[in-house]
Amino acid sequence: MSVDQRIISRNPATNEPIWSGSLADDATIARAVSVATRAQRTWEATPLDARKDIIRAFADQVTTHSEDAARIISQDNGKPLWEARTEVKSLGNKVQAVFDAYDQRAQTVTKQVNGRQSVTRYRPHAVMAVLGPYNFPMSMPNSHVMPALLAGNTVIFKPSEKVPYAGEYYAQLWQQAGLPDGVLQVIHGDGDVAQKLIAHPQVNGVLFIGSRAAGVSIEKQLAGAPDKICALEMGGNSPLVIWDYDDVRLAVHIALQSGYISSGQRCSSARRLIVNATIAGEFIPALRQAVESIVVGDQFDTNPTPFMGPLVDYGAVRHFFDKYHAAVSAGAHVLVPAEPIPTLGDNFVSPGLIDVTGMPLPDEEIFGPLLQVSTVQTLAEAITQANATQFGLAAGIVTRERAQYEAFYQQTKAGIINWNQPLTGATTAAPFGGAKASGNYRSAGFLSVDYCSYPCASIEDASPAVPTMLPAGVVY
Repeated sequence: MSVDQRIISRNPATNEPIWSGSLADDATIARAVSVATRAQRTWEATPLDARKDIIRAFADQVTTHSEDAARIISQDNGKPLWEARTEVKSLGNKVQAVFDAYDQRAQTVTKQVNGRQSVTRYRPHAVMAVLGPYNFPMSMPNSHVMPALLAGNTVIFKPSEKVPYAGEYYAQLWQQAGLPDGVLQVIHGDGDVAQKLIAHPQVNGVLFIGSRAAGVSIEKQLAGAPDKICALEMGGNSPLVIWDYDDVRLAVHIALQSGYISSGQRCSSARRLIVNATIAGEFIPALRQAVESIVVGDQFDTNPTPFMGPLVDYGAVRHFFDKYHAAVSAGAHVLVPAEPIPTLGDNFVSPGLIDVTGMPLPDEEIFGPLLQVSTVQTLAEAITQANATQFGLAAGIVTRERAQYEAFYQQTKAGIINWNQPLTGATTAAPFGGAKASGNYRSAGFLSVDYCSYPCASIEDASPAVPTMLPAGVVY
């Protein structure tokens, strides 16, 4: 790959270029790793309080430049400006949670054992590769970058090739906060660049958020490298059960937020909607009406303000409609058709709702605005359907009764299980990660500090002395 090759960010609403940068070649990767390796020694030696001060300064930069950051996310990713603003806000909200988690889970522990001092400290791995997704181009990488930096690692960040502008701007905010040179670097490229970065012998860890296919590829690549820490979050095929409720509008709200926010481009989005047959006659028509009312538009429109923007690019549009048309061809009953919206642009699609009751479904993540509805007669049947997937990122149930929720919770395997709340969204005070094929059991969120450092145990004696009784069989 030659050094003059470029990567271009395009606004998904217009396909117009908004930023360009250099694609990383082999020399770029080698140079970035060398710089990160040298910078890491000094960064680790920087006192923890000083590292925290820089992280606080980053949060200040986010606040100062919040509108610019939100507009860049909207331009690069396509999400509505109001939603991009919530993403930017989450960057600063992460700070105290990361500090609290580190202080709780990586604190130095000292004990007296047989007259000697036993000390457990936590050390950084050293150089970490962070591979970001396109759906949250700043906040999801930040869930890895911030704890990794706090722990004393240096980071080489490769944003998704679909949203390089947002990744570049995110790193600039860290620079403006006073982060030393070489502690956080950005390189750009596709999966080949990621593979070369991962393979570098001086890269000590890989932190990834993205598709299962890409995550499995990383896992295979690292199969012979047990010395590299690896954290994978790989999406899902998440179920939401609508069992009973007091207010149908609340149930509809939870379903819409779970299935259609971010145009269905969230890893935790509900893909399968499992509905109690006894309430289906009320709930499904209400949901259908709500889906038909969703406003799709340019991310900067204000009259009206859209709930959904475009998909990230035309490749995502094609992939979405391939899966949608396959389901319809297999017999799904269309309640609300998903359709292209050419009057808005190539990447705009309307939200879809299909009834798949009684159909065998491919166990796959359809990354777009589609809910697949099925009706069931019993809670046991609902739980069986919910678990009929290789994935295990998120699941949820809407019900009045705690006993129903607890039965669902006990019998469902997922990293996130919600009661009367949307599946989408996360809190910095809790872990975020999946079970089964949705990850490798290294949750981000509050627990991200766990894979950003390792424990080092020491037995220490400031006044050693020869024991009064030597071991049997030796003389000295």
